[in-house]
Amino acid sequence: MRPRSALRALLCLAALPLAAVEILPATGADKLAEPFSVDFDAQGKLYGVEFTPSNQVFEVRDGKVHAIAGVRWNSGPKGSQPPAPAKAKDLSPVVFNGIHDVAVGPDGAIYIADTFQHRIVRLDPKTYAATAFAGTGESGFAGDGGPATQAKFNNPFCCSLSPDGKAMVIADLGNSRVRRIDLATNRIETIAGNGKRGIPEAGSPALTAPLNGPRATCVAKDGTVYIVQREGHSLIALKDGKVKTVVNVAGKKGAAGDNGPAAEAQLNGPKYICMDAKGRVLIVDTENHAIRAYDPSKQTLETVVGTLGKAGAKIAPDWAGTQLKRPHGARIGPDGKLYVSDSENSRVLVGSAP
Repeated sequence: MRPRSALRALLCLAALPLAAVEILPATGADKLAEPFSVDFDAQGKLYGVEFTPSNQVFEVRDGKVHAIAGVRWNSGPKGSQPPAPAKAKDLSPVVFNGIHDVAVGPDGAIYIADTFQHRIVRLDPKTYAATAFAGTGESGFAGDGGPATQAKFNNPFCCSLSPDGKAMVIADLGNSRVRRIDLATNRIETIAGNGKRGIPEAGSPALTAPLNGPRATCVAKDGTVYIVQREGHSLIALKDGKVKTVVNVAGKKGAAGDNGPAAEAQLNGPKYICMDAKGRVLIVDTENHAIRAYDPSKQTLETVVGTLGKAGAKIAPDWAGTQLKRPHGARIGPDGKLYVSDSENSRVLVGSAP
C-alpha cells in the first residue's frame, strides 16, 4: 500500500459520522483478543499487540485485522505450551510470550516488548522478519555500558521511543529499573532505579532511588522521562538526573483526586502512559478502568475517559460516558485522535482527543 493511501485508510477507519467515540472497524478472520498497545508508522498504518491467548502482533489494513508476527498460543495460567514445531524464544517463526508493548521507529522498524521472554524483538517493516534487538532472553540484570543484545532484563514491559526516535526507554519492571538504549550505537544504560523497591524521595538522584513497579515510560518534548508505577500507583518525573513523584506521592491505591492537586490524587494499578498534543501525560489507570490526564503545567489530574472505578462496555457519544474494562494502552494517532486499547473488552476505541 502506498504511504498516502495508508494514511487515507486510517483516516477512514477513524471517521466519526455519528458519534465521537467508536470501536475501530476491524473485521476478518483475525479477531482481536486482549489488545495491549498500539502505535503507528510514518504513513499512518496502525500496529498493535495482543496479550494471551494470542501472543501475536497485528496490523489494521483495509478495515481488517491481520496477524503479521507470532505463533498463536495461550501462555496464560490455563494455557498450553508453544505448539510444535515452534518453541519459546524462536525467531523464525517468532514465538512471543506475554507481549505488552509495541513501538514503531522513524525507519518503520517495529519493536516488541516480549515481556515474559525478557527481550525486545525487532520486526522488519517490509518483511516482518524478527531479529533480537535487546536482551539475551534470560532473566537477570546485566549489560549496562555494552550492546543491548547482550543485556539481561527481568520482564521488560514497555519499550517507548523518544520524540526524536533516537532512543528507546524500557521499563525493566522485574529489576525495578528504567533503562535507555541509544538506537544509533545500541548501547544500553540504566537511567533510574537502584534495583530495590520503594518510594523515591523528591529530588533524589535517579540512579540511587528505589522504584515500585515501573510499568511504562514516555518521554516529553523537553526530555522529561515519565515513569508510571504499577505497584506504586503513581507517576514519577525524571529530569536532569533526579526523580520526583508528581501523581500520588503517598503511593496508596484508590480513585480519588480528580480536578485537584495531582500529588494528592490516587491511581490504581496503572499500566501505561503516553504524551498528548497538549503536553499532558495520559495515564492508563487500568484497575480504575479509566484514562486520566496529568497536566505538568497545572500539576492537576483529571479523568478524561471512562467512569472512574467502574468497568463496563458502553459506547457513548463522548469519552466521559464511554466505559472501559482494564485498558492497557493509549496513543495519540497521526490523525490527532485518541486510540485506547480496551483490553478486556477485546477492542480498540477511537475518538477525538479529549
